[in-house]
Amino acid sequence: MRLSWTCLLAVAGGVNGIPAQSSDGSYDFGYDKTAYGPHPLTIFKSAAQLEVPKLNVLQSSSACESSLYTLLTPRGGATREAQATIFDTNGDLVWTSGWRGQQLYNLMVQEYRGEKYLTFWAGNDAVGGHGAGTVIMLDKTYTLFKEIKAANGLDADLHDFRITKAGTALITVYEIVQRDLSGVGKDHHGPVWDCLIQEVDLETGQAIFQWRALDHWDLADGYKEIGGDGVGSRAYDVFHMNSIDKDERGNYLTSSRYMHALTYVNGTTGEVIWILGGKRNMFRDLSGGRATNFAYQHDARWAGNDTISMFDNGVDDGHRDIADTRGLKVKIDEENMTVTLVAEYLNPHRIHGVSQGSFQSLPNGNVLLGYGNSAAFTEYASNGEALCDTHFGPESRFGTAEVQSYRVYKYGWQGWPQTTPVTAIRRNSSRHWNLYVSWNGATEVNKWILQGTNTVNATDEDWKELNRTNRIGFETAFPLRKTFPRYLRTVAMHSEGHMLGASNSVDVDEDMVRRSPILPLYVKMMISVLTSVLQLLSSYGSNYIEEDSWTPHFAQAAMVISGAVVVGILAKLIVAAWNNRPTMYWRLPTVPN
Repeated sequence: MRLSWTCLLAVAGGVNGIPAQSSDGSYDFGYDKTAYGPHPLTIFKSAAQLEVPKLNVLQSSSACESSLYTLLTPRGGATREAQATIFDTNGDLVWTSGWRGQQLYNLMVQEYRGEKYLTFWAGNDAVGGHGAGTVIMLDKTYTLFKEIKAANGLDADLHDFRITKAGTALITVYEIVQRDLSGVGKDHHGPVWDCLIQEVDLETGQAIFQWRALDHWDLADGYKEIGGDGVGSRAYDVFHMNSIDKDERGNYLTSSRYMHALTYVNGTTGEVIWILGGKRNMFRDLSGGRATNFAYQHDARWAGNDTISMFDNGVDDGHRDIADTRGLKVKIDEENMTVTLVAEYLNPHRIHGVSQGSFQSLPNGNVLLGYGNSAAFTEYASNGEALCDTHFGPESRFGTAEVQSYRVYKYGWQGWPQTTPVTAIRRNSSRHWNLYVSWNGATEVNKWILQGTNTVNATDEDWKELNRTNRIGFETAFPLRKTFPRYLRTVAMHSEGHMLGASNSVDVDEDMVRRSPILPLYVKMMISVLTSVLQLLSSYGSNYIEEDSWTPHFAQAAMVISGAVVVGILAKLIVAAWNNRPTMYWRLPTVPN
């Protein structure tokens, strides 16, 4: 094995693979007081283009669901770009990606024709509290499978997209219509946002069912004041649909934020079967009002034949302290038209989710709440006890929309990216050289193997194993401490022992020299060498001038040639040093390496 000259610059030691520091799951008080800014980030040496929220774990428990990944779509005023992001149970990144520079909402794993897909909404969310866009479906290789539009020439709204067992999709849709505004204090007709349920055939794109809220609700039924809306381009958002669910009977349950109500719709005729909550509530509350006093709620779902779950915001921007945000389960009796509170889920930090939010019933019986524009998610036991509490933005900035995620869910997922692992040779916090490796989206990597060769354009047979280590966290580090070949690569291994993929090779000499902080010393050394050579040649030439008439020409030529060589080497090093100077970031790394 050839001794690479750059290894002489490294500290002598063993060649042992060590994992990059993963999330330690500990609480950082300064984090919630914006000690790291409004959007603390984790950044990576092998994938410098990736930036994801650093998680701050306030509370953890072994009783939390550990077999699933956490999915969210961080966005907001303090973020660079909206992201669809997956974390593992330790809070380490699994996969993250933007999408065409658009806003992203509602990342889920859904099944279609026996295969699992990542689904999320992408589009423009600056259209009055909802969105105009499409729904993206990615397969297990993170390749686009379908881009889904709403039917009848309308835009898909951001609030909900659910694939049914029949292979259709439920989509929320918003459309401006003209309505008489006299019932809400205006003396004219004006623009109003109508809300639609569409069930769309995913193969044909045709709507097989469509329902319009304003065909069944009056404007005066709403709780949102019209203010300056209803004029010109300012449509009045009176209903604000934010979820759709379909039950085994083929009927639809939809949530209206500004009606403070759930509407149960006949899936054949479109007629309203019943209304729970709001001004037109049809149920007698057997729990002293606690089962029907929800407000500005989101994510209403059937949690059984007679039980409904929802995220009860309880507040909005104009009424931030009127109630606590909670997860809510209620049981309805359609025969007697009664409703009973089953369970409440209250965050120990009394978070007010003034917009957005999610409620998910997990397979182990726990409940996961995402707090919308407050950057937090909490997992509860079925009895309401808070088990695991996590922030992905500072608590002191909750409600500011600087960092937020429309929903937070947990799902199982296997990702097999078509990309290759990426590597980089960088110094760690102790100024020692490491080789870092990561693979965005690869869920099945169990171990990393470090391989080396001195052969240019090597085949697989030329690569020899130098070390191996378990994969822990998104990014793994191999220290470079003593002799190693010139070319290195990493190989991702499955738990069953077969290779999943290999990184491109990295030239150790080139990479370490280009990034070495001692290049300025090389420059000084070359200047000194150049000066000495010129002085030596000058002296040599002067001596020969006295002895032979042709010698001055030879000496001068030798001086020029030698000087040119040294200057060329010096110039090359200076250019390399400039081109690879350290990049200055306004964000500090939030995970030490």
